Amino acid sequence: MDFLSRIKKTIGPAVYYKLEKIADIEVSLALNFSLKDTEGNDNYYRPRFLIPDLLAECELFERCQLNISPVDVVNILFKCKLLFACNSEPEYRIRAGNGSFVDEVHFLIPWDKKVLSPEAVRHEYFERLNAFIIERTLLVEISSFHNDFHELQSFFDKIFQNLRFPFKAFINESQLVELRKKYDPKLITYSVDDAKRFFNAPSIAFTTSGSSQYSFWYASAWLRTFLSLLKISGFIHPGQIEFTNSEIDAMVPTFPTFLGTNAKGGYCWDEDKKEPWEKFPDGCLWRSHGYRTITKIWLDNRNFNAISKHLISYKSIFEIITNPWNKRYLSDIAPTLDILCSATHIQELGAKILLIYCCLEHLFVPLNVRSGNKKYILGGIHALNSEFIEWFDRLYKLRCDYAHKGFVKREDKTLKLVFESISNILELLKLKINSNRLI
Repeated sequence: MDFLSRIKKTIGPAVYYKLEKIADIEVSLALNFSLKDTEGNDNYYRPRFLIPDLLAECELFERCQLNISPVDVVNILFKCKLLFACNSEPEYRIRAGNGSFVDEVHFLIPWDKKVLSPEAVRHEYFERLNAFIIERTLLVEISSFHNDFHELQSFFDKIFQNLRFPFKAFINESQLVELRKKYDPKLITYSVDDAKRFFNAPSIAFTTSGSSQYSFWYASAWLRTFLSLLKISGFIHPGQIEFTNSEIDAMVPTFPTFLGTNAKGGYCWDEDKKEPWEKFPDGCLWRSHGYRTITKIWLDNRNFNAISKHLISYKSIFEIITNPWNKRYLSDIAPTLDILCSATHIQELGAKILLIYCCLEHLFVPLNVRSGNKKYILGGIHALNSEFIEWFDRLYKLRCDYAHKGFVKREDKTLKLVFESISNILELLKLKINSNRLI
């Protein structure tokens, strides 16, 4: 059975029809797109970002283990249909555009394929898509941390060994050259600088198999979750707290990139435009302890053991990401971790308290409810772990004090409550996941 026929059989005619209709809309938009900009230059069409409209289909494709994205299907159908809708090759190239940044470049179907039937072209390029289902490793550069590289490599290796998921750290410079030789054994010379560029070192990576579109989003979910938990764990179990701005670099994250592409992602500044599941994995390991400043994370033997145990204890969160398009990840895990990361970063101590409370509202208050939020939170906490009620009472009092007074006094007692609260919310998230699994 050819790949297109297998896709149709696996996802069913209704889903395939929906994807074809989306491709038809894309063709219509491309055909009505102006070929020249206001200055008379070629104006290349840019296909829409479709994944938010195809979340249910993404989950279906994952359950069916197709290792491709619904967007891959739409992209091929779009370009096949557009090929036969355009009157000239220059028009076709402009209207086909550049695709998304992870689109397969080989899917710009040559103009001379127009001599074939539309069905033949369609089958040929779905077979090509099948050939592009290969193992890929997505890299995220990490920055803003204090540590000896050798110690940090061992730290990550032990965590990944215990988690037993295909993560990899590229940090220790003495190992990078040998790893580089394995990827390109025929190079004339090897250097540390070349190896660091190749692995975007220091970096964290996740390996999966699939098309580039599929692999990017699948690996992103895993990397985003790991880095979020690492930052939260590093906040709860700090190795050292700095009190000044000396030598602090708040590095903006870079776009993730695939290993072996010799590419380095540009800086990304607009992640607040995106939903939590859609944000790029953030490798900037900085934090704030409410001293109106930010600090690099200290990762060293003072907090290695505590962070490792904390991360590994939340393995059930990672297990949900075996299908990162399921509702529990999109609705519970991704937003909760995003809010908690914001709480660890934000400099104002009172704002941390409000974000922590918002996290509880997110976990327990039903959608569109606008009043009586406290009772829903209390009910949810009581159902999962009634021993947390006493902690919540202290948090709620502090939250009300901040709302009425406009400030929270920085005291050891207050900081301790912040650390305790972030830890407890992660525990409640884990308990909620486990309880949902039993339903």
